[in-house]
Amino acid sequence: MSTPSPILSPEQLLAIAQQILDVATADTVSVSIKHVADGVARILNGRVRLTSSGDVLEMSIKTQFGQRTSMELQTNQIDLGSLRRAVRYLERVAHDLPGDLAPQGIPVPPHRYLPYTTWNETTAAVFSEARHRVIPALVGPIRDAGFMASAYVGVHLASIAHHDRGGNRYAGQETDSEIVATGWSTDERAVGWAGQTSRDWSVLDPGAVASEAARLTRLALNPVAFEPGRHTAILARPAVAQLVRGMNRQYFAGRNAWHNGPLYNRAKDAPRIGERIWDARLTLTSDPNDPVASFLPFNYRGDPLVPMTWVKDGVMKNVSFSMSEAATYGITPSNDSPEAVRMSGGTTSLEQMIANCELGIYVNRFAQIQDAFGAFEGELQGVTDGGCFLVRNGKIEKSIKNLQFRESPWLAFNRIMAVGPAERTAFGYSPWSGAWPVPPTIVPSMMIQDFNFTALSDAV
Repeated sequence: MSTPSPILSPEQLLAIAQQILDVATADTVSVSIKHVADGVARILNGRVRLTSSGDVLEMSIKTQFGQRTSMELQTNQIDLGSLRRAVRYLERVAHDLPGDLAPQGIPVPPHRYLPYTTWNETTAAVFSEARHRVIPALVGPIRDAGFMASAYVGVHLASIAHHDRGGNRYAGQETDSEIVATGWSTDERAVGWAGQTSRDWSVLDPGAVASEAARLTRLALNPVAFEPGRHTAILARPAVAQLVRGMNRQYFAGRNAWHNGPLYNRAKDAPRIGERIWDARLTLTSDPNDPVASFLPFNYRGDPLVPMTWVKDGVMKNVSFSMSEAATYGITPSNDSPEAVRMSGGTTSLEQMIANCELGIYVNRFAQIQDAFGAFEGELQGVTDGGCFLVRNGKIEKSIKNLQFRESPWLAFNRIMAVGPAERTAFGYSPWSGAWPVPPTIVPSMMIQDFNFTALSDAV
């Protein structure tokens, strides 16, 4: 017998929405419901410091009489009596709001959505025990190597549904999971970070994650200061992923690309569509049915999301527009800015990049990524983290202290010397990573010329 899911299915959410539509009398009624369960464990120095498996159900009901102001109510009560009381209260208030009682709206035809591929039964089945089962495998190899260990384990389930009187009806569900391990030397000067993430829990390998974290911690022992400046940078996938997440969404939004930012051509007063913006080895796509970087094929407004190619062989192909913006600018298709993305990769391994580097800096990942405010080029700033090493004459020579950086990925991705294979990359939980889980991000490792390291991270 399969383990019951801790969240309501899309069909159950739609049935709840239908109950509301059945009792509502307003001209316009819409119901949006989201049910999320996150199973999380955080481990510090080999001991569990936090474990939780709470679920949150959020429901929004909107009603409108004619052209009067609409009224919205949010609740998490789903029994029929509570729903009826909520609808009666909502409609009583909405009926007395100002505006024209005569309906004048133009009917919106029902949308058509791609099937979703974001749900994995294996992940849902292990929700309750998964995070506890992997903790020994995540911290054991690190502690056996003589280091302190911290770790993060997360399993995510979500169901989303919308139903309205206009005939729009959509629903979907998703799973996701992530394991991260960090090794620390006893003097806390050496740190090694590793992680894996997938919508399918069964493909994660906690032993491999822990072994990589221990290896990087061992390499990071006894770090020394190194002069900042523009150096060749070998960026592992976690570092590249953080740059891509910092750059991709806001600048591909149609308003920004049409009026400002690195994708705006001031001379033409238009987005740089058709222009080369990156190295020709790079292509950026998003696809709801991508085998690894999948996402639900609709946004919070219910607009359909379709496969998009944002950059092809280094040339900008599209920017994102909402349905209303697309109609204003005469753009097809409408689509959200890219969140879950796939960036094309190459065949050069990290070992080959190191072997071909005369002098450079290997960066495992970044932390504290944020916009360098006021920079038209779309610059980011942050610090190296989880492993930073000096490469000289084709070998890792020594561990170096973390460095601050300030760099525009839009420019750096034109100075690429080598590109590695692309894989989905973990982010872990941190105050700088934003909401968890981070949408699937598939990127390659890169070797970049003249990356701008600006200072030691502990410089005042």
